[in-house]
Amino acid sequence: MSHSEAVTAPKPHVAHEAHHEVLGFWRKYVFSTDHKVIGIQYAVTGLLFLLFGFCLMMLMRWNLAYPCVPLPLIGSLFGEARMPGGTMLPEFYNELGAMHGTIMVFLGVVPLAVGGFGNFVLPLQIGAPDMAFPKLNMVSYQSFLLGGLTMLASFLVPGGAAQSGWTSYTPLAIIAPGQTMWLIGMIFLITSSLLGAINFIATTIQLRAKGLTFMRFPFFVWAQFVTAFLLLLAFPPLEAAAVMQLMDRLADTSFFLPSGLVVSGQVLTAMSGAAAEGVRAGGGNPLLWQHLFWFLAHPEVYVLILPALGIVA
Repeated sequence: MSHSEAVTAPKPHVAHEAHHEVLGFWRKYVFSTDHKVIGIQYAVTGLLFLLFGFCLMMLMRWNLAYPCVPLPLIGSLFGEARMPGGTMLPEFYNELGAMHGTIMVFLGVVPLAVGGFGNFVLPLQIGAPDMAFPKLNMVSYQSFLLGGLTMLASFLVPGGAAQSGWTSYTPLAIIAPGQTMWLIGMIFLITSSLLGAINFIATTIQLRAKGLTFMRFPFFVWAQFVTAFLLLLAFPPLEAAAVMQLMDRLADTSFFLPSGLVVSGQVLTAMSGAAAEGVRAGGGNPLLWQHLFWFLAHPEVYVLILPALGIVA
């Protein structure tokens, strides 16, 4: 090579820097596709949801410790509909219980342990440059955030938040107020977990460093890998069940409403069209909800503990 050719040849790192795109604030921190940033987003958001759930639990503990006693200082902030004179109504207590359980399980522990630690650490431990599907990873976090905010916003709508417990048992969950936004939020949360699980599985299998066999995986990688399979297999039945329960509430279906259900001394009829014709709602099976729900909720306990074991190990 001549001296002139050596001078004019472009340097590899200079060419790389020329193509490097400088991201603005929104694309770097809000709509990021970097697995580290998304892991931090999951972790911070999960901790904020946990703090909110802790506050709900403290309100419940106050009511248990001092029943029928007005809550000092902040009791009047919740309005006369929920805490007349600062004293908690049973309906508001049920809202706190349902939302506290939901936040702890679906908005706190799973996003923190799987979304936060998993997104940040797993690609680093297997030598991957990023997750297999970075944009899908971004959508997964945004779906989680949207689902959580939808659930929390239910406190602000008429009728309040969900009152049927974090298990949302039918037929109570179909006829009780406040459950619709809980179901919509749950659909977003489940979609987020499914997208994340697909990403974890594909990343672990396809992007691990050369020579890193499965038996050489760190324990944390194995924990996240198995957890992703559990999420992928267990969550779809609950998402289907949530859609079915939402249709029971809004579209006059009867997936979970039994025949001859008596509410306040009267036989329950369908919500709108069928009621006008005098047709009784029914034919559904409340036990079907329990089958679909616990198909998720039993594996869910391992979804909660496996990432924690991996982190500790």
